[in-house]
Amino acid sequence: MFVAKAPSGEITFSNRYAERVVGRSPAEIADDFPMFHLDGRPYSLPERQVPRSIATGEEIVDEEFFGPGLDGHRVRYRCSCWPVYDDGGQIVAAVAVTRDVTEQKRQEERLTYLAGLLENTDDAVVALDAEWYVTVWNKGAERMYGWTADEVVGRHTREVARLEMSSEQRAETRREAAETGRWRGELVAYRKDGTPLPVELVTVALRGKGGEVTGFLGIHRDIGERRRAEEALRESQRRSETILESITDAFVAVDREWRFTYLNERALRRMESRSGRELTREDVLGRGMWEMFPDAVGTTIEQKYREAMRQRREVQFETYFAPSGEWIEAHAYPSGAGLSIYYREVSERKRAEDERESRARQQGVLAELGLRALATDDLQGLMDEAVELVARTLDVKFAGLAEVAPGGKQIIFRAGVGWREGVVGCRIEREGRDSLMGYTLRDRKPVIVEDMVADGRFAASSIGLEHGAVSALSVIVATPDEPFGALAALSTHRRAFSQFDVSFVQAVANVLAGAVERTRAQERLGEVREAERRRLARDLHDEALQELTFALAEAERREPSAGEPGRPDRLVPALKRVGEHLRGAIYDLRLEAHEGRPFPDLLESLVALHGAMAVDCAVELDIEDGLPSAPLGSRGTEILRLVGEALTNARRHSEADTVRVSARGSHERICIEVSDDGRGFDPGDQLSRSAGAGITGMRERVALLDGELDIRSRPGAGTKIRIEMPLGEAREREQRQVRVLLVEDHTAVRQAIAAMFAREPDFDVVGEAGSLAEARGMLQEIDVAVVDLGLPDGYGGELIKELSDVNPRAQALVLSASLDRAETARAIESGAAGTLDKTAQLDEVVDAVRRLRAGETLVPLDELLELLRFAGQQRRQEHQDRAAIDRLTPREVEVLQALAEGLDSQAIADRLYISLRTERNHVASILAKLGVHSQLQALVFAMRYGVVDVPLDARR
Repeated sequence: MFVAKAPSGEITFSNRYAERVVGRSPAEIADDFPMFHLDGRPYSLPERQVPRSIATGEEIVDEEFFGPGLDGHRVRYRCSCWPVYDDGGQIVAAVAVTRDVTEQKRQEERLTYLAGLLENTDDAVVALDAEWYVTVWNKGAERMYGWTADEVVGRHTREVARLEMSSEQRAETRREAAETGRWRGELVAYRKDGTPLPVELVTVALRGKGGEVTGFLGIHRDIGERRRAEEALRESQRRSETILESITDAFVAVDREWRFTYLNERALRRMESRSGRELTREDVLGRGMWEMFPDAVGTTIEQKYREAMRQRREVQFETYFAPSGEWIEAHAYPSGAGLSIYYREVSERKRAEDERESRARQQGVLAELGLRALATDDLQGLMDEAVELVARTLDVKFAGLAEVAPGGKQIIFRAGVGWREGVVGCRIEREGRDSLMGYTLRDRKPVIVEDMVADGRFAASSIGLEHGAVSALSVIVATPDEPFGALAALSTHRRAFSQFDVSFVQAVANVLAGAVERTRAQERLGEVREAERRRLARDLHDEALQELTFALAEAERREPSAGEPGRPDRLVPALKRVGEHLRGAIYDLRLEAHEGRPFPDLLESLVALHGAMAVDCAVELDIEDGLPSAPLGSRGTEILRLVGEALTNARRHSEADTVRVSARGSHERICIEVSDDGRGFDPGDQLSRSAGAGITGMRERVALLDGELDIRSRPGAGTKIRIEMPLGEAREREQRQVRVLLVEDHTAVRQAIAAMFAREPDFDVVGEAGSLAEARGMLQEIDVAVVDLGLPDGYGGELIKELSDVNPRAQALVLSASLDRAETARAIESGAAGTLDKTAQLDEVVDAVRRLRAGETLVPLDELLELLRFAGQQRRQEHQDRAAIDRLTPREVEVLQALAEGLDSQAIADRLYISLRTERNHVASILAKLGVHSQLQALVFAMRYGVVDVPLDARR
């Protein structure tokens, strides 16, 4: 506040702050305002600053006093006063400036207190400005680090506070302190003499009024003693834990409130097994025993443990624990802190008594399953029954059978019991460490797992963990060539499967293996029969029919002899009838091979065949709009055979002038009528004669196909046979065209093939690619891939394997310009369903794809087996070659590389700093290990497998 006062005592001026302080107007301000010295004495009027300055001319600077404030509290003031002189040098007034310094003094006192604390604390307190230069370095910092304040104040913190932190960590620490206001951590610092010191560091950001960072305050605490004490305690605990961990029993300790205070590793593993999930000690310690294991409440275990705690005496007991199905032997020892418990499972000796009964039961089940396998051809039903028997006999919740999928990289869950919906039928990766069955297939031996989580041979699969599987037994289902799959039993509680259990499950697997091999043999027999069927058709057509045609021509050329005019020649009609029978048989034999062709095309061929065989009548075909144009598969074959039988009867027996075939239908049903204008018959009478057997057979075949057969005829009015069939399967094929992917690097060839497919209504080219890279993104949602093996960025066979992994239902047809034996075998082994030379006609490519979709095997069975054997030999040879390469030493590889670069023996010896004799010994060893007879053969061998790299200048 500012006040001016004349010698007369009159206040000549005061500012508003002065009026607020004293609470009066200028006219009312008098000398009676209470003022006190700092020691509490009141000011007399002459002692007051303004009177003193007027009376003596004294200039008073920052004199402090206190007085009452407006709220009644004491206020500390600081006053400065100066006399005012007139032109004659006389004092005419005094001016006083007084400031309220109450808060300032309070802060100074606080700072003094803090400074005392700062200098007397054992912690190092370091203040830094915003640029991390030291501004304060207390005595604690001097004692801790050995630097004096004079040595460090004004220097950057990096120069004196040497911390075991990288530049990036320092930057991150500063950023966090600036953004969040503080940083805390433990690290190693270094004293002035270089000795390390573990410290706990707290850094706090100091901010100005505007919120900007003005500096940092760091508190460093020496935690070396604390760490030594902690380490001593940990060492003591480690010794105790080592003893407890070394015992074979599970051990736990609980306090008097039944909270876990310690457990060894074996106890933790048992708890994990019980809970069915991963546990750490932190998950268990501090938790209540009965809270974690409520199923133990009310059992003998709880009763005995509480008895030991209550009576403060040792108890030992053995009991059956129903929730886990185990026999437990336990020892409980009371102490002042609580209870120490040792326990172990003794189920094995209890199970020994049940083993004989179990074995007898297993033998009975095996005998029953073996008889079932001999009596049925239903392989899937047998698999379902086998897994159910395994689960029931071994008293496990889950059992499953997995089959190796085509390509060998995945396995298919073929049958199972106990699993959630969707598991049976799914695919599982065979490779890697995440599949019990995959591991069994690789190891090819029975696998017993007591704890799937803790087992180190493979990681527990997600499916097993999801269902709570704990223990498992898995065996291989072996067939002569490659394993069919694996059979497994899984338990939801920890279980040690016995050797008798292994033998039982393996015996079940052997029964299944026999059934699988028998089914495969039947399939192979069917393929052989189909091949024989096609061969018969070909032989009949190429030989018998040709010979018959020649004989017929010769017979027709012969005239009746002159001596026998009018003699009917019965040879020609007989030969024609035989020709008709042959053509019909050939057509029927070939019919199944053409199931992939559009149905209207096959119907036209059938009508054309009978038209050619008809002598006295015309055979006509009328196809209405709406008749499905797609292949109808086996159902279409049966329909055509029925139509063929109707046409044969009409030609032979109706004496008609015209036989008409009318076809109509939709995606759901098809209707074909065979009508004639012949003599007709009475159906009732016909059935009573031998010809009725044919009609009865037609009715039975139509009934098996869920169709309808209607025969209407009467004498003199002709005959109409109507065949009507449902087409659920055909409708599905019609709605979904065959989706084709073309992989060919020659654009013109690719476009020509695509154009050929575009002309066929049942095909849709959904993708075209000129390289592996392009094709890899197109493998989804295709049915057939036509693949060139020689692509600019790799071998096309790799794409076939990837296609099998991504889209197992898809097929691959190899199209290549050079298909030697090794190339063909390699393509078939990669998964190709067939191979074609690029010189083939474009319609042959389309026909080959159509035959593939119809299920026809493009490669004859005997040739396929021979190719697979050849590929196996090649694979075994490659395996032997790579094993030979693995036996080469690094020095021998260096010698080979030098040979590839064209160096002679002396140059190689000089390069490798060895003697000429040593170089020759290396070469001799290389030839022996690789099984070759010359350096040239060794180089070719090494180059084939990429062991050496031939320089570019050597390739020219």
